[in-house]
Amino acid sequence: MQTIARANRVSEGKTNGLIIDYIGIVKALRQALADYTASSEGGTEGNDPTIDKKELIKHVMETIAAATAFLKEHDFELDALIKAETFEKLSLLKIAANAMCETAEIRKSYCTFASTLLKLWKYLDREDITPEMRLQKDAIEAIYKELQQKRKHADITDLSVAINEIVNEHLELDGDGAMTAESRRFDISGIDFDLLRREFAKSKEKNLVLKDIQELLQERIAQMLAQNPSRINFYERYQEIIHDYNQEQNRATIEKTFEELMKLSHELTEEEKRYIREGFENDEQLSMYDVLMKDNLSKEDIKKLKSVAKELLEKIKVQLATMDHPFDKQETKASIIITIRDILWKELPESYSDESINYYRDAVYNYVSQHYGSVA
Repeated sequence: MQTIARANRVSEGKTNGLIIDYIGIVKALRQALADYTASSEGGTEGNDPTIDKKELIKHVMETIAAATAFLKEHDFELDALIKAETFEKLSLLKIAANAMCETAEIRKSYCTFASTLLKLWKYLDREDITPEMRLQKDAIEAIYKELQQKRKHADITDLSVAINEIVNEHLELDGDGAMTAESRRFDISGIDFDLLRREFAKSKEKNLVLKDIQELLQERIAQMLAQNPSRINFYERYQEIIHDYNQEQNRATIEKTFEELMKLSHELTEEEKRYIREGFENDEQLSMYDVLMKDNLSKEDIKKLKSVAKELLEKIKVQLATMDHPFDKQETKASIIITIRDILWKELPESYSDESINYYRDAVYNYVSQHYGSVA
């Protein structure tokens, strides 16, 4: 099997001289997996199973070699993880995972090698596997699982607490893999970014910290956006931060990216509390208010609009409670639209033009159908 190596210029700050792009081996391994899976599961008359098994073992060994070389290219020796024990093994596992999530492309490439190996491995018999093969496979799989690990954020309602735990976890292990005497926690609501940046700089697992925080913010933004579509700006801001980091792919930018994500997390926390500051009872009322909001409203208009948002939401929810699958039937859909139109026509501040009523009617209906369509 021929490996195609392509040399690219390395961004300033990289320690590696070349980045190897294993295009050839990835394509060949995927084809081998597809071919062997088809012949093993479906069976083709005339195939020699002995030749298939020899080819399979060859592909497994090539995949292990490719994954090992890829790790070494990014300054990690797989053999060190295999030989390590107890805390040192846990520490090295995080170091390896940290190296493999330096960029999205590096993580994707490693996961391709690991997932291909695990799929091919299923077709091996016990007698095909040497002790050395198993140790290498287990180490490659352990790094893969560390990269795939998903945090449980559902039970954490305070975003700052979740981020504190992420940062703290990656500062607890020192260079020898032992627990430090004192763990540090940060209050994001009153954060000293200079202090946080200095503490973050001490971590040897910066990429893992960023990965965990990215996943947390992505999950929280998705939840907040589902509740209130007007929060799209937070999603766009998040995408911009990650895009800029991936484009530069420069280790010098990681602390800047971390700081930007911290600021965004603080803004998300403030947004989650905004319904209280605006005088609403819950986030649903705030969402309806945001749907109806327009520029250049007076204080009296804003006060009136908040009242309209509460009234409109309450009447729609009462109406939906009396209907069965209201968004699946034309007559119930029409009834909801009429309710929305009548309230808006009667109650919206006079600064809303007659021509705009239809726009806000449609906007409210779209929000209601998306937000309550699955539960009504």
